Amino acid sequence: MKKRWGALKRIIGSERPQGVFLSLLDEDGSIVNANINMQKVLNLKNPRHSKINFFNLIPPAQAESFKNTISVVAKEGKPGKIELCLCNGVYHPMKWEVNSIDAGESPVKRFLCIGQKLLDGERTGKFNNFLKNNFQEFFEDKKAGIICRDINGELIAISQSAVEIFNISQERLYQLNNIENLWNTHWMITTERGEPVSFDKTPFMKALRTGTPQKETLFFRLKDGERRSVHYESQPVFEAGLETPFSVVSKIVDVTPEKKQTDVPAVLELVLRGYMEDSPDMSWVVDEEERLVFANHSFCERFEINGSNAIGKKLSELLPPAVADLFFEKNTQVLKSGKFIEAEKKIELAGGMSFNLLIHFFPVNLLSGKKLLGGFAVKLSGKQLVESQLREANERLLNFNRAANDAIWEWDMQAGKTFRNEQLMDMIGYSNEEPKGISWWLRRIHPEDRNRVSDTIKAATDNQSMTWEDQYRFKCASGKFIHIQDRGFIVYENGLPVKMIGSLQDISAIKKLKDQLVDEKLQNQKELSETVIRVQETERRRIGSELHDNVNQILTTTKLFVEMLTPANKNEKDIKKKSIEYLLSAIEEIRKLSRELAAPELKEKSLVDTIRKMVNDINESRAIKVKFVHNAETDLLSPGRKVTLFRILQEQVKNIINYSKAGEATIYLDCNSDVAQLVIRDNGIGFDAQKIKTGIGLASIHDRTNYYSGTVELETASGKGCTLTVKIPVS
Repeated sequence: MKKRWGALKRIIGSERPQGVFLSLLDEDGSIVNANINMQKVLNLKNPRHSKINFFNLIPPAQAESFKNTISVVAKEGKPGKIELCLCNGVYHPMKWEVNSIDAGESPVKRFLCIGQKLLDGERTGKFNNFLKNNFQEFFEDKKAGIICRDINGELIAISQSAVEIFNISQERLYQLNNIENLWNTHWMITTERGEPVSFDKTPFMKALRTGTPQKETLFFRLKDGERRSVHYESQPVFEAGLETPFSVVSKIVDVTPEKKQTDVPAVLELVLRGYMEDSPDMSWVVDEEERLVFANHSFCERFEINGSNAIGKKLSELLPPAVADLFFEKNTQVLKSGKFIEAEKKIELAGGMSFNLLIHFFPVNLLSGKKLLGGFAVKLSGKQLVESQLREANERLLNFNRAANDAIWEWDMQAGKTFRNEQLMDMIGYSNEEPKGISWWLRRIHPEDRNRVSDTIKAATDNQSMTWEDQYRFKCASGKFIHIQDRGFIVYENGLPVKMIGSLQDISAIKKLKDQLVDEKLQNQKELSETVIRVQETERRRIGSELHDNVNQILTTTKLFVEMLTPANKNEKDIKKKSIEYLLSAIEEIRKLSRELAAPELKEKSLVDTIRKMVNDINESRAIKVKFVHNAETDLLSPGRKVTLFRILQEQVKNIINYSKAGEATIYLDCNSDVAQLVIRDNGIGFDAQKIKTGIGLASIHDRTNYYSGTVELETASGKGCTLTVKIPVS
């Protein structure tokens, strides 16, 4: 086990930054072994001499999550990741990777746990000072998250519950610096009224500034686009005898579900206020149980209802039985179909009054998933009256649009006319003096987006959807394209779409930020790939040098001592001879291994020259005949890519010599301005790729290729040789 633990530490150490914690656990949490760094930082005794359980180093509130992670890793055989604290007097927020270790024939399952601290020494001290008075609540409060900040608003501590609210890892949050700048320039945080909240106006900064508790609900837009409503209760923290706080603790609660229950889309609110409230026609909204949510003055007056007392009551309690039955029947149909329904009904009231109504029923789907049912009814008393009411409603809508701050538009689909308010026209830079119909708008949508937008509008009306939404690029008067988020509410009459009312938003800045983030991520991946290759080559060179200069020297010295022995009889002479043969064999194997590990001399020689030297050495050994074909463009490759291709070639040639029984092999190297391609083909026995799992050699080839977003193709079959094709982008 000692030898195996040493090998694990060397492998992990070559791939991880310094300062990692390594621990080998049994399934019950007993620590079998731990590296020196973990023992020193946590002040642990050597686990091989003193029994220590990993679970005892974890806060009880986090132990169950860690046990679940181990169970999943044991079941699936894949690495698991978790963030938790480790403590032996001092708490260390850490990220952990749990790997299942093959224990051979032993029934005991073991796990290699690799941990990295999330905080430096100074911030670890602040974190532990905070926990002195907040330990229980920080780890065990599952309903509310806890965040502690210093006087500048920078993070000191954030609980797992708070991390889950923001749908991001602790590691990412603890990496944030200059939160004030991020808050004011990159993040989208608003009040409940949609007003932007600057960093100095946040409840936690106001609590620091005033020295008094602060409460407020803020709206966050997460990285996946989801909106979260988070309620803050921020409390300043004082040192004894001082009047100025040195930090602030915020308890946060995700109140998104509660907010969604009362959420009404902006377009629906526009319709309610612009059409329903002051309309001479009857308008109402009910929930799925037919309880009244909204009713305008005309509805209450027509059915002699007290509006202030009617909200929340069922329609069967408010309307005449025949009318209530009709509403129940049509609302049920709307719930099942999700489509607009129209009906005519003669209403007879108790006093002998009667009138005919054209009644419309339609679904209203809220962002929370809750369904409402809307309706409006027009008294059939002549065509002229209906037309007059429609004109008045249109005038109210136009006045509302002109007064609004948002970019709002209306499309009369029957008459083919459009209206756009001044804010919208200012956004795109065109004059509103001349009519600009829907065709004019579509022609200015980017050609790559135009057909899709038309198709989504058609699909929405064909399905009788109440809303439509899309993103596209639009050409402004300046000739510049901007990215637009467009939303519309569709009005139907007799089952046909007659009008769309909507608003749009310029999201160019958001799109630019997203593109920048993607570019930065790609660049970081490239830089990481180069670093990984460089570190690996450095370690290989160190090991190769160690084998050649140290271990080989020891074996050579041992051989000299053995040669000095004077055997007393034939048996001892044979033993001496065999010992010398084994030592010579070991020395030769180490020489070959150190040559393989040594980095190729790509600084002094080109990749082609290095490969040609390797091919010449193989041909001289007569183990196999190798042919090398290439072009002369390999100077386009970065040093890291050259080393990667050479290492892949080394690995595959070794596989061919050891396993393929091939007599010939061909190496093709081709490089152009876009991609470098390495093809290695042999005429050996091949193998069944479906039956043979990827071994260490092939896994290494795949890993190295993936570093540069390349591809690996393997063509082989029993008795038909093998062809390996590797392609790596030049940049």
